[in-house]
Amino acid sequence: MRVNKLILLTLVFCLVVSGQVLAKTEVTFWHAMSRALGETVDELVAEFNAQNPHIHVEAIYQGSYGDLNTKLVASITAQNSPVLAQVYENWTDAFIRNDVLVPLEDYLHLTDEEYNDYIEVFRNMNIWEDKLYTVPFNKSNWVLFYNTDLIPNPPKTVDEFLTLSKKISDEGQGDVFGFGIRPTVELFHAFMYLNGGDFFDEDLNITFTGQEGVDALNLMINMVDDKSALLIDGYESDAFGDGIIAMYIGSSAGASFVEAAAEGKVNWSMAPIPAGIRPGAPFMGTNIALFATATEEQREAAAEFVKFLTNTENTVTWAIRTGYLPVTYSGLESDAWNAFLADNPRVAEGPGNVEAFGYGYWQPRVAAWEGARSSIGTAVEAALLKYATPEEALAQAALEIEEEIALMLMQ
Repeated sequence: MRVNKLILLTLVFCLVVSGQVLAKTEVTFWHAMSRALGETVDELVAEFNAQNPHIHVEAIYQGSYGDLNTKLVASITAQNSPVLAQVYENWTDAFIRNDVLVPLEDYLHLTDEEYNDYIEVFRNMNIWEDKLYTVPFNKSNWVLFYNTDLIPNPPKTVDEFLTLSKKISDEGQGDVFGFGIRPTVELFHAFMYLNGGDFFDEDLNITFTGQEGVDALNLMINMVDDKSALLIDGYESDAFGDGIIAMYIGSSAGASFVEAAAEGKVNWSMAPIPAGIRPGAPFMGTNIALFATATEEQREAAAEFVKFLTNTENTVTWAIRTGYLPVTYSGLESDAWNAFLADNPRVAEGPGNVEAFGYGYWQPRVAAWEGARSSIGTAVEAALLKYATPEEALAQAALEIEEEIALMLMQ
C-alpha cells in the first residue's frame, strides 16, 4: 500500500514538473543579424532564457532586411506572425496602418526614469500615437571615414571638406582621390540635410525638389566632374582600404569592414560628418516590434525580453561586440562603454561623439518611403550618370512618390 502511494506521489510530482515545463511561454524573434551579429544575438537570447525559465525565446535569422520584410508581410497575410521582429520605421508605419502591431509601451511597464533613459533621438524614432510603439535596437550613425596618413585633422565644415578633397585629388594625380561617392539616397540626404533641406515637410509635401535638393545633387556631380571625388561602383570601404580614396561618408556599423580592408595598408579613423549651415548626424538601424497575433502571455514575456536586451549592461555589450551604439543614456554613461571608448579612440571621435545625439535625424517614417526611397535612388543615379539634370531627375521621382503617398493615404 505504501509502495502504491509512493508511486502515486512520484507520478503527481512528475506531472507537476512536466506541466511547469510545458507552461513555458514561447516567444519567437525574427531578425536579420548574420555572422558575428547573429552569434551575439544568440548569446544574449541564451542568457535571457537561462535567467527566465518560465520563458523561451527563439531567435530566428531570416536573411537580409529585404528577406525579413518579405517574410513578415507573408506571415501577416497568413496570420502566423512572429511575436517580435526587427523593423525599420517605415515598416512600422505600414504595419500600424494595417493594425498588426501593438505598442510595446503597453507591456514594458516603464517607470519615467526607464522611459527617459532611451536616448531621445532613438525614442522619437519609435513613437507613434504618442506611444513608444517599438523599441530601438541596432542603431548606428553615419560618420566621415578618413585616412589619417593623409588627413591628420578631419574637416569640420562642408567648405573645409570640399577644399581638402580637391587638394588631395590634385596631389594624388589620378592615383588618390579626396572623396569617394556612391550614388545612394543616404549620401544625397546627408548633403541636402546639411544644406537645410529634407525629403518632406510635416504634411508629407515633397520638398527634396527644392533648391536644397538640387544643390546637394550638384555638389556631388561637381565633385566628380572636377575630380575631387571618385564615383564608385561597389563599396567605398574597399577603395578606402586600398588608399584610392582618402575619405567617405558611411555607417559607423561598417567599421569592421573598413578595418579588414585597410589592415596593413592605410591608417584611418572616424569623425562627425562636416557641418553645413547646420550640423547633421543621420541615424540608421532597426527597432523591435510586437505583433498583435501574440497572446497576452507572449506579449508580457516579449516585453521582458526587450527590457533585458536594452538594459544598461546588454545594450553596451551589444554595442561593443557589434559596432552599433548603446540605445540608452545609462549605456552611454556606463563605465564599460567609456572604458571601451578610451581604448578605441576611433569610436570616441566618430559614432561615440555624444554631441551628435543632439542633432541626429532619420529617414522618413512613413509606409510610402519603401517605394519613395527607390524612386529617389534612381534619381540620384540618373543625375550622377548624366542621364538627366538634377531638376529633371528629382521632378520625375516626385511624380512617382506623389502617387505612392496618395495610395498610402487611401488605405
